[in-house]
Amino acid sequence: MSECKLRRANGISGVACDREECVYWRVVEHLDLEVPSEHGCAIQYFELLEGANGDLVTWLLSVKERMETDGS
Repeated sequence: MSECKLRRANGISGVACDREECVYWRVVEHLDLEVPSEHGCAIQYFELLEGANGDLVTWLLSVKERMETDGS
């Protein structure tokens, strides 16, 4: 199981990566960026957590959760 790096960074361990449904990968696909399929986590691939403070990490997860809730 590949773990959701964004949730882990927010202190939530053991949640599987939802790559096909992840809002961040959908943005990558929408922008038609060529990213090798072996990269399981868009957040990790684009190094969005590198040096990020807690507020940014929390905000990124809140965006993901809102998009999941809205069914977008």
